[in-house]
Amino acid sequence: MIGDSLDTFTSDELTFIGSDLPHVWHNDSQDLNINHAASSMALYFEPDKLISTLSLFFNTSKLEQFFALSQRGLIFHGKLKNDLKSILQKMISSEGIPKTILLLELFQKMLNSQEYSFLSSPGYTNTYIAKDNEKIDKIFRHVFDNFSKEINLEEVSKIANMTKHAFCRYFKTRTQKTFIQFVNEVRISQACKLINEDKNQIGNIAYDCGFNSLSNFNKIFKTTKGITPSEYKNELLK
Repeated sequence: MIGDSLDTFTSDELTFIGSDLPHVWHNDSQDLNINHAASSMALYFEPDKLISTLSLFFNTSKLEQFFALSQRGLIFHGKLKNDLKSILQKMISSEGIPKTILLLELFQKMLNSQEYSFLSSPGYTNTYIAKDNEKIDKIFRHVFDNFSKEINLEEVSKIANMTKHAFCRYFKTRTQKTFIQFVNEVRISQACKLINEDKNQIGNIAYDCGFNSLSNFNKIFKTTKGITPSEYKNELLK
């Protein structure tokens, strides 16, 4: 989950997450073994300090604009992704000036390519509040771990230590989604993963992902993805 984007992550992805943009990567419980648990490489930096330093040497307006775009979260594609990966891997074994040169090369590549897509929607508003981290993380993880069965509002409200009404208002403010919408998107994301893996019939996948009827699954899937589960599967086969 990045901003208001919720999807299944895959191997070899490369993303750029803007400052304080809420994000969670979560392994499926059945994948938590030595062969499937995910690992990642990360580069952290403070944009304000970086801009302040680099502005002494050149006009940083283009870089500032790129950082502003990153507030929606970016995912890289094609040649740009491969070039950035190569630079990141070189940075691991570099120090001092060579490492700084690689960092600048990294930005140069990003600023001169359009090989990326936005993750969050254009209307997404970041309402990040640091003190809420633990609470919202507990809610997310509860849903991620229990989406295959019924999740009622009362039990989640207790996790957040709120009344149901207060929790609904809180969750909508923090995520720009209703809690029901969020749960359904988690379920649809898992359904897409299972369809992609071709592990089961669509009807069985619907029930495995927590939907109580095939018709409801088809309706929510089309609302979320714009196409039916069968059409989604056919697209994968092309």
